[in-house]
Amino acid sequence: MKTHVIIPVVFLAAAILTLSSCEDEISDVATTEAVKDITGSWKVVQLTRNGEDLSQRLDLTNFRISFNADGSYTLAEELPFIADAPGTYKLSDPQYPFALILQPEDASEEVEATFQFPVVKGKRQLSLSFSLGCESNAYQFNFERQNPDL
Repeated sequence: MKTHVIIPVVFLAAAILTLSSCEDEISDVATTEAVKDITGSWKVVQLTRNGEDLSQRLDLTNFRISFNADGSYTLAEELPFIADAPGTYKLSDPQYPFALILQPEDASEEVEATFQFPVVKGKRQLSLSFSLGCESNAYQFNFERQNPDL
């Protein structure tokens, strides 16, 4: 073999060995995702339907959803929402939830909303997305916790 072929092969082999050794170090780092805690009272800060902001058209000031540590929830004020009665709740997965599942006390079936838990402008938000009857209308409720010390 000629020298100009051997040198790139040696460098390639060295690069592969270096990268594979880094993978071992990275895979040894223990990562644990915290269980998501949504207990507390949440107020609506934004409501959209199909991407259109409805926050200025509707009075959202009194609508609240409260999640209690015992797995129950309550609603304050009426607003078109995925549930219209108090009941119980659970997350699809405590650490990696993709859905909030509500079981209203007056309903035989659970209702489900897509769940996101982002930090926006330094504040934790709860974002729920769902459709009410008509699949072509998608609602997104963005909430902020009323008692942020939790």
